Amino acid sequence: MSSQGHFSLSRRALLTGAVLASTATAAGLILAPHLHNRHPRAQPDGSYRKLRLGWSGAEHCPVFAAAQQKGFFAHYNLDIEVVSSSANGHETLDAMQNKAFDYAVASALIWIQYLNNTLPARLVLGVQPGNFRLLVRRSSGITRLDQLMGRTVAIPDRNAADKLFFAVMMRRKGLDAMNRITWQDMPVDQIAEAAQAQKIEAVAAHDPVGWQLLHEHPDLFTELVGSNTGHYAERTSLVLGVSDAALAEDPAAATALVLALMDAAHWADTHRDEVATLIADDTPALSSDSARAMLHSEPLIRPVAGGAFRDQIAQYCDELQLIGLMPDLEDSAALAHKFTRNVLHA
Repeated sequence: MSSQGHFSLSRRALLTGAVLASTATAAGLILAPHLHNRHPRAQPDGSYRKLRLGWSGAEHCPVFAAAQQKGFFAHYNLDIEVVSSSANGHETLDAMQNKAFDYAVASALIWIQYLNNTLPARLVLGVQPGNFRLLVRRSSGITRLDQLMGRTVAIPDRNAADKLFFAVMMRRKGLDAMNRITWQDMPVDQIAEAAQAQKIEAVAAHDPVGWQLLHEHPDLFTELVGSNTGHYAERTSLVLGVSDAALAEDPAAATALVLALMDAAHWADTHRDEVATLIADDTPALSSDSARAMLHSEPLIRPVAGGAFRDQIAQYCDELQLIGLMPDLEDSAALAHKFTRNVLHA
């Protein structure tokens, strides 16, 4: 995830002192300007702040659980009120547009569409990767993505990013999932019954729903593809954004919130067993053992900021253009510069 490269030396260079010395000198000459041009890291000012934060499903998120229950928000003097935690990402950003709050966490795939439609906000942190799972009915005989064309796939929430994520994945394989799959909105408690009745061939969902369907019905579903492995596991998904008005009025508040969530993300990644208990406490359908197994199946929790974050947002812009949800009028790198802000620069 780092935006910095790594210098390596060939075996022959290692065996030749003169070459080693000259290579090290050259590396120093290359690195020096980069280090001198680095911006100093902004520091929180220590002021107490009460912030309203829109976050769909915050209670299921290990980073939020750690930040709220292990004192990371408090460490930065933040009193966080979560608003509309049961809403989906679209409803969260609709509420933000109506000035219900100035800070929100939602999927990058949803954020970018709102920003492109002039929502006055900037993305400041990639909080954690996504945990999308595409489950297929075992009796369907489906073993490849192309076999889903013309079939019915259930989605628990039409406004979640699950459909978009898999549509992008399939489009990169030349498959038009947006138009050639029947995406069926379906409440979670009806999905297993629909699969048993062979009314659906698959379901696209994110954890904890995806995990619960897979492990509560192991004879019914198997996971075909997901975001927990490969290069998708290295990408951020949940993203923190801040309104332009809040950034102008109190930029230090955004800095404190970013630092709190970054610290919480690092802690959650290395304390999965403990954070699983925190999540299970707020998710009655998920036992501590199941939450623990779920978190250990998910990728590294790596917060992303700065240039690496901007690069990932540019890639998401490319992908939304690829599936026809953004006009292919602007360069994605330019859009990413427009949509993001590095609040850690002093």
